[in-house]
Amino acid sequence: MAHATPPDATQPAAVAPSVTLGQLSDESIAASVYILVRHGAQLRPALAVELRGSVLLRFADDYSPVRIDFRGEDIHVEDARHLEDRAHDLEIVGRLGDVNAVIAAPLAGGLPKPTSQRGRQALARLADGRVDFIGALGLARKVLMLLAIDPAASADTRRARREREQRRADTP
Repeated sequence: MAHATPPDATQPAAVAPSVTLGQLSDESIAASVYILVRHGAQLRPALAVELRGSVLLRFADDYSPVRIDFRGEDIHVEDARHLEDRAHDLEIVGRLGDVNAVIAAPLAGGLPKPTSQRGRQALARLADGRVDFIGALGLARKVLMLLAIDPAASADTRRARREREQRRADTP
């Protein structure tokens, strides 16, 4: 019986798509969103390349909405104040702090993990409507996975705290 070759042994590593920053206006946070998208595309290039669609981040605060166009090999991020009448595949709506809480939550399958405190807090924001996804929910899950904070940088889990404490104890 032949053994399957691990997929990563035969597949070339995915190349991160190009991420560009477009127009900015006063009260824009598009540059910050650009950094999140670029970071996610570098960490998860295969996911970034497969994303297709237009996403609008609309903030209840006084920030300009931000559009992210996923075009496979290219991702474009820009202020969307001048494009508010354009159709989008997905709108993510909420206060900046609430949207950040959802992005910073550890994920399982593209949704916040209910087994962590941050995940439960993010789920509460989704459940009570402080953050709303309008449009393609499959796209929403993939966008959250792309924008997710690197789990190694998150100090949310007990295991991560124990591992940090162990490293400190092992350091002379």
